Amino acid sequence: MELQDELVRDNLTRKQLAERNVISSGRVTLWLCLLKLPEETQKQIDALGDNWEKQLITKRELRKIRKNNLKLVQ
Repeated sequence: MELQDELVRDNLTRKQLAERNVISSGRVTLWLCLLKLPEETQKQIDALGDNWEKQLITKRELRKIRKNNLKLVQ
């Protein structure tokens, strides 16, 4: 949520946000897309821990979670 707040507050593009936080623009996009998931799924992901300092879950695993949820919605 913090990245989304920063994006809106400072009127940044995803690329600018990525550069400012020294992460890839792909990771920014993935994290912002995760905010569109159902609240229960977001809580499950949040329970995995904060991966800002240390990667606890891979982008591939997050994409899989997102993809599975999109199938449920459709």
